[in-house]
Amino acid sequence: PNGMSLGLGGIAKGYAVDRAADTLRLMGYQDFVVNAGGDLLASGRYKDNLWQVGIKHPRLAGKELAVLPMSGYALATSGDYERPGHILDPRSGLTARRCQSVTILARTAAVADALATGVFVLGPAEGLLLVESMSGVEALIVGEDGSIHVSRGLTNQPG
Repeated sequence: PNGMSLGLGGIAKGYAVDRAADTLRLMGYQDFVVNAGGDLLASGRYKDNLWQVGIKHPRLAGKELAVLPMSGYALATSGDYERPGHILDPRSGLTARRCQSVTILARTAAVADALATGVFVLGPAEGLLLVESMSGVEALIVGEDGSIHVSRGLTNQPG
Protein backbone atom coordinates (compact mmCIF):
# COMPACT_ATOMS: atom_id res chain seq x y z
CA PRO A 1 0.00 0.00 0.00
CA ASN A 2 0.94 3.58 -0.52
CA GLY A 3 3.09 5.06 2.25
CA MET A 4 4.24 1.70 3.66
CA SER A 5 7.73 0.31 3.61
CA LEU A 6 9.35 -2.92 4.65
CA GLY A 7 12.63 -2.84 6.53
CA LEU A 8 15.07 -5.72 6.71
CA GLY A 9 16.56 -4.55 10.01
CA GLY A 10 15.36 -7.73 11.73
CA ILE A 11 17.66 -9.91 9.62
CA ALA A 12 19.92 -7.86 7.34
CA LYS A 13 22.61 -6.84 9.84
CA GLY A 14 23.07 -10.43 11.00
CA TYR A 15 23.46 -11.61 7.42
CA ALA A 16 26.00 -8.83 6.75
CA VAL A 17 28.00 -9.79 9.87
CA ASP A 18 28.14 -13.42 8.70
CA ARG A 19 29.35 -12.39 5.23
CA ALA A 20 32.03 -10.11 6.74
CA ALA A 21 33.22 -12.98 8.95
CA ASP A 22 33.35 -15.29 5.91
CA THR A 23 35.50 -12.73 4.10
CA LEU A 24 37.90 -12.41 7.04
CA ARG A 25 38.25 -16.19 7.22
CA LEU A 26 38.94 -16.37 3.48
CA MET A 27 41.69 -13.78 4.01
CA GLY A 28 43.27 -16.08 6.61
CA TYR A 29 42.14 -14.40 9.82
CA GLN A 30 40.97 -16.59 12.69
CA ASP A 31 40.87 -14.23 15.67
CA PHE A 32 38.39 -11.39 15.16
CA VAL A 33 35.11 -9.80 16.15
CA VAL A 34 32.68 -8.33 13.65
CA ASN A 35 30.28 -5.88 15.31
CA ALA A 36 27.44 -4.11 13.54
CA GLY A 37 25.58 -2.22 16.24
CA GLY A 38 24.04 -5.00 18.31
CA ASP A 39 24.85 -7.88 15.96
CA LEU A 40 28.22 -9.44 16.63
CA LEU A 41 30.23 -12.53 15.72
CA ALA A 42 33.30 -13.59 17.70
CA SER A 43 35.89 -15.95 16.24
CA GLY A 44 39.02 -17.35 17.80
CA ARG A 45 40.52 -15.66 20.82
CA TYR A 46 41.85 -12.39 22.16
CA LYS A 47 45.26 -12.75 23.82
CA ASP A 48 44.68 -16.48 24.47
CA ASN A 49 41.31 -15.83 26.12
CA LEU A 50 37.74 -15.97 24.89
CA TRP A 51 36.32 -12.64 23.73
CA GLN A 52 34.40 -10.86 26.50
CA VAL A 53 31.14 -9.44 25.18
CA GLY A 54 29.03 -7.10 27.31
CA ILE A 55 25.25 -6.98 27.10
CA LYS A 56 23.78 -3.54 27.79
CA HIS A 57 21.18 -3.04 30.46
CA PRO A 58 18.08 -1.72 28.65
CA ARG A 59 17.21 0.87 31.31
CA LEU A 60 20.46 1.73 33.13
CA ALA A 61 22.79 3.64 30.82
CA GLY A 62 26.40 2.53 31.10
CA LYS A 63 25.52 -0.67 32.99
CA GLU A 64 25.78 -4.22 31.73
CA LEU A 65 23.38 -7.07 32.37
CA ALA A 66 26.10 -9.62 31.75
CA VAL A 67 29.49 -10.21 30.19
CA LEU A 68 29.68 -13.38 28.13
CA PRO A 69 32.89 -15.17 27.16
CA MET A 70 32.49 -16.07 23.49
CA SER A 71 34.18 -17.73 20.55
CA GLY A 72 32.57 -19.37 17.57
CA TYR A 73 29.21 -17.79 18.31
CA ALA A 74 27.21 -14.81 17.20
CA LEU A 75 25.09 -12.55 19.36
CA ALA A 76 22.26 -10.20 18.47
CA THR A 77 20.22 -7.91 20.68
CA SER A 78 16.82 -6.38 19.98
CA GLY A 79 15.55 -3.75 22.37
CA ASP A 80 13.13 -0.90 22.86
CA TYR A 81 15.72 1.51 24.28
CA GLU A 82 17.62 2.88 21.28
CA ARG A 83 14.85 3.05 18.68
CA PRO A 84 11.54 2.83 20.55
CA GLY A 85 8.60 1.49 18.58
CA HIS A 86 10.58 -0.03 15.72
CA ILE A 87 9.59 -3.66 16.38
CA LEU A 88 6.01 -4.38 15.43
CA ASP A 89 3.86 -7.31 16.53
CA PRO A 90 2.47 -8.72 13.26
CA ARG A 91 -0.57 -10.07 15.13
CA SER A 92 -1.76 -6.58 16.03
CA GLY A 93 0.27 -4.23 13.84
CA LEU A 94 1.20 -2.31 17.00
CA THR A 95 4.55 -1.84 18.71
CA ALA A 96 5.75 -5.02 20.44
CA ARG A 97 5.85 -4.36 24.19
CA ARG A 98 6.41 -7.71 25.93
CA CYS A 99 10.16 -7.17 26.34
CA GLN A 100 12.69 -4.45 27.08
CA SER A 101 15.48 -6.40 25.38
CA VAL A 102 16.32 -9.82 23.97
CA THR A 103 19.84 -11.11 23.39
CA ILE A 104 20.28 -14.32 21.41
CA LEU A 105 23.43 -16.39 21.00
CA ALA A 106 23.56 -18.67 17.96
CA ARG A 107 26.07 -20.14 15.53
CA THR A 108 25.33 -17.48 12.92
CA ALA A 109 24.52 -13.80 13.26
CA ALA A 110 21.63 -14.10 10.79
CA VAL A 111 19.91 -16.67 13.02
CA ALA A 112 20.66 -14.67 16.17
CA ASP A 113 19.32 -11.48 14.55
CA ALA A 114 16.08 -13.05 13.32
CA LEU A 115 15.45 -14.82 16.64
CA ALA A 116 16.15 -11.71 18.74
CA THR A 117 13.43 -9.86 16.86
CA GLY A 118 11.00 -12.80 16.93
CA VAL A 119 11.51 -13.52 20.63
CA PHE A 120 11.07 -9.81 21.38
CA VAL A 121 7.61 -10.04 19.80
CA LEU A 122 6.75 -13.36 21.49
CA GLY A 123 7.74 -12.22 24.97
CA PRO A 124 9.68 -14.05 27.70
CA ALA A 125 7.50 -17.15 28.22
CA GLU A 126 6.87 -18.06 24.58
CA GLY A 127 10.33 -16.84 23.56
CA LEU A 128 12.13 -19.10 26.04
CA LEU A 129 10.02 -22.07 24.90
CA LEU A 130 11.15 -21.42 21.33
CA VAL A 131 14.81 -20.98 22.28
CA GLU A 132 14.84 -24.10 24.47
CA SER A 133 13.46 -26.12 21.54
CA MET A 134 16.44 -25.18 19.34
CA SER A 135 19.92 -26.66 19.38
CA GLY A 136 22.86 -24.26 19.75
CA VAL A 137 20.70 -21.25 20.65
CA GLU A 138 20.61 -19.40 23.98
CA ALA A 139 18.81 -16.30 25.23
CA LEU A 140 18.87 -13.56 27.82
CA ILE A 141 15.49 -11.81 27.91
CA VAL A 142 14.42 -8.76 29.88
CA GLY A 143 10.64 -8.70 30.17
CA GLU A 144 8.54 -5.56 29.99
CA ASP A 145 8.52 -5.46 33.81
CA GLY A 146 12.32 -5.71 34.05
CA SER A 147 12.32 -9.41 34.98
CA ILE A 148 15.31 -11.35 33.64
CA HIS A 149 14.89 -14.71 31.92
CA VAL A 150 17.85 -16.86 30.90
CA SER A 151 17.89 -20.06 28.86
CA ARG A 152 19.21 -23.24 30.46
CA GLY A 153 22.42 -23.31 28.44
CA LEU A 154 23.47 -19.90 29.70
CA THR A 155 22.63 -20.64 33.33
CA ASN A 156 24.57 -23.91 33.22
CA GLN A 157 27.85 -22.39 32.03
CA PRO A 158 30.84 -23.05 34.28
CA GLY A 159 32.12 -20.02 36.18
